[in-house]
Amino acid sequence: MKFRVAGSGGTFRIGDLVTVKTMSPADQFCILAFKRAGKSEVIAVLKALFADTYIIEKPISELNSLLVRGRL
Repeated sequence: MKFRVAGSGGTFRIGDLVTVKTMSPADQFCILAFKRAGKSEVIAVLKALFADTYIIEKPISELNSLLVRGRL
């Protein structure tokens, strides 16, 4: 499953590496899954990488891709 973020031109897929705009750029995450909150808001389930291993949920509008030009 993949979702396009409206207005950003970015597409996120399960397994993508991302950061969260409201968190430190050093906090990097992998997308585990997507779910819908309401009719239009898409939430990504994120697993922290490296030393901090925790799982959070954030709207995809708050994500920044770590992939160069959206391609690995």
